[in-house]
Amino acid sequence: MPPKAKGKGKKDGAAKLAEKENLARAETEILSLQRLLELRSHEAVESRRSERLWRERMDAFNQALEQQKEDTLDITADMMRQYKAMQEQLLKKVADLEADNRALKQTVEEKDGEIKRLQDEKAALKKACDVEVLGYQRKMEDMQVDFTQMLRETLDKMHARLAQAQGLT
Repeated sequence: MPPKAKGKGKKDGAAKLAEKENLARAETEILSLQRLLELRSHEAVESRRSERLWRERMDAFNQALEQQKEDTLDITADMMRQYKAMQEQLLKKVADLEADNRALKQTVEEKDGEIKRLQDEKAALKKACDVEVLGYQRKMEDMQVDFTQMLRETLDKMHARLAQAQGLT
C-alpha cells in the first residue's frame, strides 16, 4: 500500500464520514421505501380484498337478479296458463249457458204453442157449449110453448065440458 498522505487522511475521514452519512441516509431511505412498499403492498392487498368482496357482491346480485328474472318468467308463465285455463272454462261455460238458453227458449216456444192450442181448444169448447146451451134453451122455450098450448087446449076442453055439464043440468 502506498503511504498515506496527511491531507488525504482528512479526506479519507471526511469521505468515510460522508460514506457513513450516505450509508445512513441510504439505510433510512431503504427503511422508508420498505415501509412505503409494505404500506403499498398492504393497500394492494386491501384493494384486492375489496375488489374480491365487490365482485362477490356483484356475483350475488347478478345471481339474485337472474333468479328474480327466472321467478318472474315462471310466475308470468303460470299466470298465463291460469288465464288461458280460466278463459277456456269461461268460454265453455258461456257456450253451455247459450245452449241451455236456446233449449229453454225452444221449450218456452213449445209451451207457448201448447198454451195457444189449449186456449183455442177452450174457446172452441166454450163456443160449442154456448151453442149447445142455446139449443137447449130454444128446445126448452119450444117445449114451454107446446106445454102452454097443451094446457090451454086442456083448459079450454075442461071449460067446454063444464059448460056443457052445466047446461045439461
